[in-house]
Amino acid sequence: MNRQRVPIVMLLGATLFGASTPSWAQDGLAQAQAAEAEAESTEGLDLLRATDRALREARGLAFTIHREGSGAQSTREPSTTARVVLLRQESAARAGLLDDAGVPQWQAAAFGRISSPDAEGGYVPFAFTIDADHVRRLDRQGLSLVEGELQSASDLLLGSGAWTALDWLSQWETLVGQPIVDNTPRVSPNFDGRVMIGDEPTRAVYVDLAEFPGTYAFGAWWYLGHDDPLPRRLEMVYYDVRDQDNNSVGDGISRVTLSNLRVLDDSTDVSAVVRDAARILDETNWQEPGGPTLAQLIDPEHPFTLPAPDGYEKRTYQPPVDERRAQRPPEPELNIPAPDFTLREPNGTEHTLSDYRGKIVILDFWATWCGPCLAVMPQLQEVHEQFKDQGVVLIGVNAWENGDPAALMAARNWNYLLLLEGDQVAAQYQVTGIPTMVVIDQEGQIVQRKVGADPGVKEDLVETITQLRGQE
Repeated sequence: MNRQRVPIVMLLGATLFGASTPSWAQDGLAQAQAAEAEAESTEGLDLLRATDRALREARGLAFTIHREGSGAQSTREPSTTARVVLLRQESAARAGLLDDAGVPQWQAAAFGRISSPDAEGGYVPFAFTIDADHVRRLDRQGLSLVEGELQSASDLLLGSGAWTALDWLSQWETLVGQPIVDNTPRVSPNFDGRVMIGDEPTRAVYVDLAEFPGTYAFGAWWYLGHDDPLPRRLEMVYYDVRDQDNNSVGDGISRVTLSNLRVLDDSTDVSAVVRDAARILDETNWQEPGGPTLAQLIDPEHPFTLPAPDGYEKRTYQPPVDERRAQRPPEPELNIPAPDFTLREPNGTEHTLSDYRGKIVILDFWATWCGPCLAVMPQLQEVHEQFKDQGVVLIGVNAWENGDPAALMAARNWNYLLLLEGDQVAAQYQVTGIPTMVVIDQEGQIVQRKVGADPGVKEDLVETITQLRGQE
C-alpha cells in the first residue's frame, strides 16, 4: 500500500491560498515555506527530545483531554472526555507514564466519561488515581474501590476507561522515549510545519512507525506547543487494519487532544487542582442523588488517594493469572504441517514451499529496519554456506518492509534465497515479532521456532540440522 503522506504545511497552503490568490502570493508563500522547511526540516529529532526533557522536568501538569477517531477508526475508537492531573514521582527517571519495569513515573488522577464507538449505552464515568504507593480505580458496576500496588498500574489502568486519557503518555515512552530519545532512529522525525490547535500555535513533528510491526499505525504526528514544547495533540494514522479473520476493516486516525494545559509549580495547590478535575463527574454522581460528590470526598492532604463513596466496598486487586494466561495468544504449535505459500524473489522468479519437500527448510522472517534481524543474518549466511549443498535451503522471507532488502543483502554479501512481500505468510506462520526463524523438516513439518537475535542461533540451527539429517 502506498504510504506517501502530504506535509501539513502543504495542506494548509492549499487551504489558505486557492485559485483566487495572485500568483505572486502563491510564489511568495511557496518560497517562504521552502525556506522554512529547509531551515527546520532537521529539527524534528531535537523538538521531540526537548519535549521529553520538558516532561521530565515538569513538577506537574493539569489538562483536559478529548479522544476520538475519524474515518474507519471512528467505528473502533471510544470517545473520551476527561480531566487529568499529573505530579512527578520522587523516584521518576522517565517521561512516560511507566518505566520499563511498569513502575509509575507520575502520581496521576484521571476523571472523565467514555462511550463505546457505537455510542450504545451512552457515556460511562471513570475515576482512576496513582499516589506514591498505590493505584486505585472505582468499579461502578461492582460498587467497589479497587486498590493495588504500583506494579499493578498497567492492569488496573486497562480495567478502567482512564486508559483512553493516559494512553498518550504511554505512547510517548514507547514511540519516542525509547527509540528516539534513547537511540537515534533510522528514519529521523520530520518537522512538518506550524499548526493551530484550538487557540494555540503548535509545531507538528511526524514519526515514521514502520519500525513498529506490533501496530497497524504507520505514522504519528505529535503537535508540540510553540511557547513551550509540551504535547498538545497526538494523531496515530492507521492503514488497512485487519480483524481476527484477516478482513480489512479500513483506515483511520486516532486523535488525542490536550487543552487548557497548565504546568504546576511549587506554589500550586495540587489538591485544589485535583478536586476541580473531579468535578467533571458532578453530573454523574457515584452515589445516590443528593449525596456528596467525588470532588467533595477527596482528602486535601492526599489528593491522589481515590476515596470510596458510601456503599462502595474496598477491594484489593488480585492479578487474574489464569485469566491472563487464557487471554494470551497460544504459542504456535510444533510438529504440524507448514502452511504452503508462493512468493517471488527480486528477479520475479516464483518459489513455492512445497517444491522443497525432501529438504530441510529454514525460514527467516526479517526486514531491513530491524536491527536484531541484521545482527543475526551473518550467522544465517554461515549456516547457508555450510549446508547449501547438503539438502538445506535457507530462505529470507522479507515482511513489514519499507526499504530495499535486495540492495541491503547484496551490499553485505548475503546470498541465500530472498523472497519478497511476505506479510501474509508471516501472518500464516503466526509471526508477531522479528527476527523469527522457522525450521521445516524433510516431511514438511514445522519442528522448531526461534524468535529474536540469540547469539547462539547458528549453533542451535546446526544442531537441529544435524539431528534431522541423521534421521534420513
